[in-house]
Amino acid sequence: MLAQSTVQKVFGVVTALVAIIMLTRLQRRNVILDPDIDPGPLGGRYHEEESGGTVTYRVKRLPLALAASFVAGNMSSLLGIGGGFIKVPVLNAWCGIPVRAAAATSAFMIGVTATAGAVIYYGTGQLVPALAASAVLGVQLGSWGGMRFGQRASAMWLKLLMAAVLFVVSAVMFTRGIQ
Repeated sequence: MLAQSTVQKVFGVVTALVAIIMLTRLQRRNVILDPDIDPGPLGGRYHEEESGGTVTYRVKRLPLALAASFVAGNMSSLLGIGGGFIKVPVLNAWCGIPVRAAAATSAFMIGVTATAGAVIYYGTGQLVPALAASAVLGVQLGSWGGMRFGQRASAMWLKLLMAAVLFVVSAVMFTRGIQ
């Protein structure tokens, strides 16, 4: 119901805001270096090369995470993209989840959503299995490469990279919306 230029402008503004959020968090990490501390019911632990051991994190502001997921779902439907560009920064900046765990959580959520959508699209004859299989292969290879890179990169570098990509995408989409 919205004009394409309006959608592009909205996307440009939202991605710029998300990039700014990422930049405000460059010096903050959401990890607890004591591996014996209780992570709480939704927190977790994982081994991290950057810290040299097991890190723990606790989830804060669960209602905010749920609201962000709702907004991300709506933005995803409106813009035809994944909602990770909203969920990862919100989970990291305001919900106490380290950027690596936030990205993994977002990827898992996308997998669940995509599986449900694929079944629906397949049932209506809109899914081309050969094309979907090649896309899955590309996603798997990209995920593997991203995981390898992400393990070696510092959290600050990952946040800078995400902010830079979001600023570029924001500029491109906002420019297209103006034309």
